[in-house]
Amino acid sequence: MNIVDLIIAENTGHTGTALIEGGRTVTYPELFASVHAAVRSLEAVGIGGGCYVVICLRGGIDYIVISLAVLLCGGVLVPVIETAGDDEIRDVCRTIGADIVICRRKITEFSPVILDAVPFVEGISVFQVGSVMARDPRLKNIDAAFVRFSSGTTGASKGVVLSHQAIRERTDAADKALAMGRGDRVIWVLNMSFHFVVTILLFLRRGSAIVICEDDFPRSFISTITQGCPTFLYASPFHYSLLTKTEGLSRDVFKHVRLAVSTAMSLSVEGAGGFYAAFGLYPSQAYGIIEVGLPCVNTSQEPSRILSVGKLLPDYQLKLQDADDSGCGRIFLKGPGLFDAYLKPIRLAGEVLEAGWFDTGDVGRVDAEGFLFITGRTKNVINFCGMKVFPEEVENMLNRFPGVKESRVYGKPHPQYGQIVCAEMITDGPIVLDDLRLECYRKLARYKVPKEYSFVTSFPKTPSGKLKRI
Repeated sequence: MNIVDLIIAENTGHTGTALIEGGRTVTYPELFASVHAAVRSLEAVGIGGGCYVVICLRGGIDYIVISLAVLLCGGVLVPVIETAGDDEIRDVCRTIGADIVICRRKITEFSPVILDAVPFVEGISVFQVGSVMARDPRLKNIDAAFVRFSSGTTGASKGVVLSHQAIRERTDAADKALAMGRGDRVIWVLNMSFHFVVTILLFLRRGSAIVICEDDFPRSFISTITQGCPTFLYASPFHYSLLTKTEGLSRDVFKHVRLAVSTAMSLSVEGAGGFYAAFGLYPSQAYGIIEVGLPCVNTSQEPSRILSVGKLLPDYQLKLQDADDSGCGRIFLKGPGLFDAYLKPIRLAGEVLEAGWFDTGDVGRVDAEGFLFITGRTKNVINFCGMKVFPEEVENMLNRFPGVKESRVYGKPHPQYGQIVCAEMITDGPIVLDDLRLECYRKLARYKVPKEYSFVTSFPKTPSGKLKRI
């Protein structure tokens, strides 16, 4: 079943609030009416079954309406962060053979089409791209709903394909820990380009109210508190740290919150302790993986286990491979709702999984009570405020800049952001850093732009000549 049809069916007769953003409130009947109106407009410009639709918009009510409409049309939703450069959008379009781009700016080389007015949705532009490359016929057997590129496709991002069935399975599995309901009021602060499937779609399935505070945080958050008491927080350690430091929030502001989920980056002892000292509640760390879903959520409030990502949810299995003497090993997971394929290069899940097991790339240990602790990564990805950056992508851009002979990009630990992107370069000519920064902002999404630059004379290499990572 189409996941949006399922959301509508599960909320038959539900007249409560669905979405709040600033001064706008949308009930479930109003949301569904807007989605159906958007479907008619999208179908009029040719969006239908199997169309790949790139959506590059700021998260909010409009984003949700358009996304649900694309899915209900039978389209495949491909989110790209709204700060992405035009080159990144074009690259995604080339990789997937995109049919349509929906955004709020003009993109040269794409042909604009007229979209009829849609309630609650204003100022969007629709561009017809046309399939610029043939899609692999193996994808036709997947009832694809969603493709997520965790970073720009010029790096190591594979493009993760999820079917409607996978989304249904993983939202069902995650709800065994989150236990969402119509009485829940969710405070939402994360970027919808990176967080949507197991969160927004699950909240809507269960008829919860979502209060969107993605912009102007934490001031937007403080103003929404006056509109009602939150019962559920979904944020990153960065947001919890800001709340801890925000003046004017009383200790009992979260007294009705039953779960404050922390995701996207590792929670620190200082961050968890600071939030508890301020509000009497520990953030509950979750383990989210785009290929898997949400297999672990730490619902325990035990201080000794606050840095754990929790126990494995009932529908999943876990094994630690190549464990050392301390019990730390590579984390493999198996369960419902696993991804259906990678797009770059095309590989069906059956070709990637090892007898159904997914190699997460993480290293961890499980204590005597079954709590999982993540102790390291086996991949080079940089985690800036929960947004993933592949070093290769940034290096490819830097190496094309005049005067840069070679570069190495790495993540530097940061107490607030998790990691910041840094670059060191070998040059064969003069470099004006301000010009290089400007070019980075033109070519890359802002969060991928290096925050620190340095110059070196050489890089350590492996015996095969590959760059050694920091």
